[in-house]
Amino acid sequence: MRFTSSTTHDDGAAIDTRIAAAGLFAGSFVPRATMDEARHVTIPLHVLLQWDDEGNDRQMALDLFDAFASSEKTLYANMGGHTGVPAFAGDDAIRFFIRHLVT
Repeated sequence: MRFTSSTTHDDGAAIDTRIAAAGLFAGSFVPRATMDEARHVTIPLHVLLQWDDEGNDRQMALDLFDAFASSEKTLYANMGGHTGVPAFAGDDAIRFFIRHLVT
């Protein structure tokens, strides 16, 4: 995840101010730079984690979630592997984006 825009923080991390909310599928390798940048992300976040995803490091995903500076962040964890995302997970994401993006 890279953030680019007109707003730059003291440490050089850039945040695109046009982004009002974000949804993430947690997992995979998380570079240190991404962890550092996450500390500057303050927009509302909806994070989906498949608890038994054999291809992703659960603890790394939890560490990334913790690193985000957002005061409104929600972690949705579901049992199952990478392809086991339940259908209702999409409904939760839709409600999140309607709440934050529809005026």
